Amino acid sequence: MDSLVADVTFAVSAARYQVVRYVQVVAMTLQIAEWCFIIGDEVEFIWPSPWSIMKCLYYISRYGPFIDTPLNVIYYLKFGISPRTCLVNYRVSSLSTFVGIVTAENILITRTSAIYGNKRKIVVFLVSLSVTSTIAGAVVMYFFLASLHFGLQSPLLPGCFMTSGSSIVFVNFVILVIWELLIVSMTVYRGIHDLRVSRTPLIRTLYRDGILFFFALLLLSVGNIIVFIIVPPEYIDLLDTIICCRVVLNIRAAAMESIEGTPRPTVSSITFQRFKEKFRRSHNPSSSFGTESILLTTFNRSVDTGAAR
Repeated sequence: MDSLVADVTFAVSAARYQVVRYVQVVAMTLQIAEWCFIIGDEVEFIWPSPWSIMKCLYYISRYGPFIDTPLNVIYYLKFGISPRTCLVNYRVSSLSTFVGIVTAENILITRTSAIYGNKRKIVVFLVSLSVTSTIAGAVVMYFFLASLHFGLQSPLLPGCFMTSGSSIVFVNFVILVIWELLIVSMTVYRGIHDLRVSRTPLIRTLYRDGILFFFALLLLSVGNIIVFIIVPPEYIDLLDTIICCRVVLNIRAAAMESIEGTPRPTVSSITFQRFKEKFRRSHNPSSSFGTESILLTTFNRSVDTGAAR
């Protein structure tokens, strides 16, 4: 009887990990497909622009997943991989993911600062919290990665076999939720203020799409925390892969909307894109990178001046 239960448990666990492997392959396919889909816009808007901190952040956020996604595929699919190689692979992949998410969050911080007209108090507040949360996240990652141990995997099974690891990485998901809740709150607050003054297509698109995006991202992160608490460990890996993939893809999409002016093709987003194209044609094309930030800063300064009157 005990042998039968053990066999069933092993079969269920193996099936769950097989789903995880499928998801890893799908994630890599999505990554390549997304790159092919937007490379034309990148060549047009990003490559000719002058080098800046924002452009560096864009490239780190854009191409970082090309490091950790293939490593994840190797981690789950390669046969005969040694425990030492598994450890190095997992550490490099985790650090790459951490750097990518921090970078993408900093791009959104820049966007939020622009919404507030790049006021000094707002910039100092966001930068201070960003530095604090990044340091805290780095400390959590250090202890988490130091706790990992891998054993020998059966030669009949692909991938790595993790024998132990701390759940302290849970703290980083909490930090991410707090960050997203802050950004949502600041965006909603500023949106209420701006929509009372102006309801132009640019402003409606900015706050409608932005607020919906941040709420969706917040729900995904809360879901990640719930998953950590109530589901089996194999599904934690599965949903973590799905959620982190969507976090990076969605953050990158929002960052590209801010940097390139290429929002998702909704009706109002198309209007916003036309507005952006008209603005870009009337200025130097080589300076199009970051134009939305300039527009938002200029608009909000004028709004603040009008409100003061």
